[in-house]
Amino acid sequence: MKFPASPYSSDFLASVDRTVTHERLDRYLTATGQNLSDALLLYEDNIAFSAIMYGLLHGLEVTIRNAMHYALSASYGTQTWYDVAPLSQYWLDRLSNAKSKVQATGCTPRTGKVVAELTFGFWVELASKPNNNVLWMGKKLSAAFPGAGVQRHVVHQRLKSVQRLRNRISHHERILTSRERIYTGDGLMTLAEVVECVDWACPHASEWIRTRFRFSEAQSILKRVRSTGVRL
Repeated sequence: MKFPASPYSSDFLASVDRTVTHERLDRYLTATGQNLSDALLLYEDNIAFSAIMYGLLHGLEVTIRNAMHYALSASYGTQTWYDVAPLSQYWLDRLSNAKSKVQATGCTPRTGKVVAELTFGFWVELASKPNNNVLWMGKKLSAAFPGAGVQRHVVHQRLKSVQRLRNRISHHERILTSRERIYTGDGLMTLAEVVECVDWACPHASEWIRTRFRFSEAQSILKRVRSTGVRL
């Protein structure tokens, strides 16, 4: 499949280096043999794909953090499990910061507000090796992922990859490839592997994300870019 005819004016193409910049387009220019119009089309595909992924990751992050919160609340017998869990000082500081941010808005630091204020990285690292005996096994954090069927380190590494992907999207970086894979900054993931994280927590939430968060549209972009024959 070839790229469509250029939809850009000559004036726009001439101005690109002082706006979008050739440096930002470098990988796309390399993939298209320095064809600026085709490179811009790929750049737009990356933007469109990132926009869809932002919505998918919204659903994923909310599902994962609440599933983990629910599991620990059930195990500790209180929604404020984070006040009694043996967390390291680093994570206690993150909790303190989250509570302070909530209070700064004039709100009482209720559990839901605190949970929402904590970064995705906080939740990802709860599944890390140092928490294996205390939280994952000892306090049944593993119950947050009843459909996983894999060991803790697999869950943690997958969530870390999703976190890196999320950060790249937030910083407007390239995530699109021509191999029907998503670039996370240190490796590749399939679209299915991203959503599988939600499968592990709740298949109903996963189905919701697949049907309502433009999952099929994301698949179409990946297939279309692959069909151009470029190496991206």
